[in-house]
Amino acid sequence: MDYKTEQIKKKINELESDIENSDNALLKSTFYDLKNLITSKLDNVKYGLVFEESKENIEIDCETMIPYLEKQIEVNAKSKNGKNFLIEGDNYASLKLLEKTHKEKIDLIYIDPPYNTGAKDWKYNNDYVDSEDTFRHSKWTSMMSKRLRIAKKLLKNEGIIVCSIDHNELFHVGMLMDDIFGEENRIGIVSVVHKPEGRNQEKFFGTSNEFALFYSKNKNLAHFQKVSISEDVSSTFDKIDIDGRRYRNNDFMRKNRGTGGVDTSLRINKPNFRYPIYVSNDLKRLSAEYFEDSIEIYPISNSGVEKARRTLKKEFIERNNKGLMFAERNNNKIYIYEKYYEDEVIKTHWIGKKYNAVVYGTNVLSNLIGQGVFNFPKSLYLMKDIIKIASPKNGLILDFFAGSGTTGHAVIELNKEDGGTRNFILCTNNENNICEEVTFQRLKTVITGKRKDGTVYRNNPRDDNLSYLKVKFLNKESKIDIEQLCNGLIFLESSTENLPTYVFSKEEDFYKFINNKTDFNTCNVYLANDILIPSYNKLKNHRINIREIPDYFYKEEEIINDETI
Repeated sequence: MDYKTEQIKKKINELESDIENSDNALLKSTFYDLKNLITSKLDNVKYGLVFEESKENIEIDCETMIPYLEKQIEVNAKSKNGKNFLIEGDNYASLKLLEKTHKEKIDLIYIDPPYNTGAKDWKYNNDYVDSEDTFRHSKWTSMMSKRLRIAKKLLKNEGIIVCSIDHNELFHVGMLMDDIFGEENRIGIVSVVHKPEGRNQEKFFGTSNEFALFYSKNKNLAHFQKVSISEDVSSTFDKIDIDGRRYRNNDFMRKNRGTGGVDTSLRINKPNFRYPIYVSNDLKRLSAEYFEDSIEIYPISNSGVEKARRTLKKEFIERNNKGLMFAERNNNKIYIYEKYYEDEVIKTHWIGKKYNAVVYGTNVLSNLIGQGVFNFPKSLYLMKDIIKIASPKNGLILDFFAGSGTTGHAVIELNKEDGGTRNFILCTNNENNICEEVTFQRLKTVITGKRKDGTVYRNNPRDDNLSYLKVKFLNKESKIDIEQLCNGLIFLESSTENLPTYVFSKEEDFYKFINNKTDFNTCNVYLANDILIPSYNKLKNHRINIREIPDYFYKEEEIINDETI
């Protein structure tokens, strides 16, 4: 217990002796209620972040009404590259719905929350928060805490979450993420130079960077992808293997890596690293042991100096068995090489020109949908690099502060570049029509190659898709149609299957669908649990996969309308 806590408790005890002498029963009762509340709070205080928790209007809406998803529009719906989603609505409600459909399914969460600069850059309960608000940081931390706690449930055990932030809330969000994800799961903090010229109107430092906080759900299971993000390193991987991986040829003869003047590339200094490798005349077979008609190759430089290999003989055998070793002939001399696949030690300072938020954020967005439509979009290349290192090529990425949609744009471009099959879910509100006019229009333009005004953005459209959903609310007291409640959720949950999906809560509608189905295309049908399922052969002939509507889609909402369930 620290000094301040002791002082508060001492003062309470002093007041208690005075209160005991009072004849006012109400005063005594009120005092002891307050004493119990205060001492309970003090006893639970620990090192870390302390802030005032308060309910937001959207929380009350989610408790008193039922949020659901309504499909709006689809772009390039015939695409077979999984499903991408844009969800319009308060991200708290969106996350509560995703908790029903995507628990432990997300590979990477990226967020770029409001920075809470005090310049009215975000709203709390419909009111802008400015620098004069004494609860500014507490409101922001409370808002973030609720959303991050749900987000953690959505991450796979090996999943990673990345939060962009500047100095205004850096210390608060760091302690908050330590608390929610665990300090032991903090991967690192990256400094990103996004404005190299610095802000020129600040009194002290001209801020030129912001931060990206990397955390995992379980650091023991998480890992970065084997990729390179530095342009000078990436350019060295100039070959592509049959499985699509990039690599470069590494000479298997040791270079000088010694210290203190000792050349460890020389045979005399590394005798155990010198051994022959046997190569067939057509260069297709390598071995550490002699075989008939093989050519014996020792590590000797072009100038005739006897060298050492990169590894011991045992490691060569292991790498050769994995297909990593090969030989090439040049000027009648045979050289031994190892395939070195793309990889890089990712540093915590990102200073490349490609991270400039004006050039590769604002200007990129302006070229897509026009100028002045959104403030401070992230660099497209920053997002590509974060996704490259933190998500597998077939990963599912969630951004619940989606803003202008840079995350979705980056996923689409990366898939085109490296053959990945990543998909995304973006969540944003529609304040100032941002979702309809910025996020959606940007992603639609990227996919189709045509801007909203019909002009050509590019001639090669992407084979990706986008489904636009909107969060809506149903009154718990009104009659509720299960199909209306669950349609969007089922569409969202079954997105990886790429099959037509139908939902029926009434038996007569289901049988009408079967009797009218004349095609032989496979589809999924979700039924309320009281619908009688027809014979197996009938379903097989119509290629219908029957599934029950999950009760967790509506059970916790405490719907009491008999006709609904």
